[in-house]
Amino acid sequence: MLACLIMAAACDALDQTPSTSVTTDTAITSVEDLANAVNGAYYVATYGTMLTVASEMSIYADLVGPDSYQPASSGQNASRLAGFAMTANDTYNAYYYLYAAIASVNSALEKAALLEDQDAAAPYVAELYAMRGLFHFHLATYFAPIPTSGSENQSGLVLADKVFDIEYVGKRASLADTYAFIIGDFTKAVDTGLNKDRNTGHVNYWAALALRARANLYAGNYSAALTDAEEVLETSPYKLYTVENYTKVWSQEGADEMIMECLQTDTYNAQRYAPGYYASPRGYSEYGVSPEFYAWMQSDPDDVRSQMVADCTVAPGGDPDYHTGYYPLKYPGNAGASVPAYVNNIKVIRLSEMLMIAAEAALAQGHDASPYVNTLRRNRINGYADVPSVTLDDILDERRKEFFAEGQIAFDFWRNGRTVNNGSLVTGPQNYRTVLPLPKEEIDLSRGLLQQNPGYGN
Repeated sequence: MLACLIMAAACDALDQTPSTSVTTDTAITSVEDLANAVNGAYYVATYGTMLTVASEMSIYADLVGPDSYQPASSGQNASRLAGFAMTANDTYNAYYYLYAAIASVNSALEKAALLEDQDAAAPYVAELYAMRGLFHFHLATYFAPIPTSGSENQSGLVLADKVFDIEYVGKRASLADTYAFIIGDFTKAVDTGLNKDRNTGHVNYWAALALRARANLYAGNYSAALTDAEEVLETSPYKLYTVENYTKVWSQEGADEMIMECLQTDTYNAQRYAPGYYASPRGYSEYGVSPEFYAWMQSDPDDVRSQMVADCTVAPGGDPDYHTGYYPLKYPGNAGASVPAYVNNIKVIRLSEMLMIAAEAALAQGHDASPYVNTLRRNRINGYADVPSVTLDDILDERRKEFFAEGQIAFDFWRNGRTVNNGSLVTGPQNYRTVLPLPKEEIDLSRGLLQQNPGYGN
């Protein structure tokens, strides 16, 4: 049952939390305690183990997307995700740690309401609502269809909006209600008007607004998505990467256009299951880009993004432990990391995505989307000349170039009712494999109330 899972996780996963984090079963008697509880909830969500948002799940949409392949098969989960081989016995961590983090958030919210200094607590309360929206959003992209995809499956999530009794058994909400809840939590954070300063690793006002733009796009609320994206573009403190600095930002923390990233350091969630180790020819090497994608990116050398894929098809010195292939270069390791492949901040949302959300939302309403695409291209391509119009295919191709290796591309295709051929399987809106199976443990404990996604049995 959901409550058992998340309450146990909130305790177990924080056995080795940093000193600025606390478990939410610890008393929260001050604003400082509340700040530490916020840090603790982030730590649970990004816990250093397999199949979390800081490991394979951060590149899940790439692995099942059209542009990746596996230079090696090391028997790890990236290859299994790419091959659509995950079963209900395998998805526990992807479900467990996010609901554990939500449990921590709800406990912190409940205790924050009892603090004497509500004004000082308010920024943390706003952040907690945004965090709860983000964690539900991650779960929705893994375990429920995207509303605009056209899927016949209309089941959403078990919505965790409060601290539940240990015997509570949750039922899945509808897909529409799930996205309304996610958008509602982001709105609670945004409506406070708090947390407008840059705050690396935290869901501040701008991250909540940007994520609400993404959620509105996924839900088909195109006017709202466009409004949110334009506010971020026009008034946030973030700046687009340029042709000059694009290749240098990937090892930096808090780079110009990074609105939200999950932190990793040598002592905070560093792990072998990080995407950098999957994308290394000397690591698990289960995430490379396809030869076709590599050639497509190289076909325009004036586009700085062409420098973000590497030809590693020849092993240095004939090294037998070097897995040859083509690799993304977005996981070089954080600056100063002792094991760079283990330590890469996970990119959650960047300013450039606001241009692509605005373009897609504008086009869906019959408006000209070219200004948004032209702005991005001018910041990526030397000598670029503006185009007068763009199509949905143009926008999706631009997303492939801009956000590969950042966990988006399959969602972009499925969101628009498109099929994806990733070499293992062709998936489209009616293919049950576009969502993962709920963990068998949860199904078994629910006493028949929790329904499995179609195609996976029950």
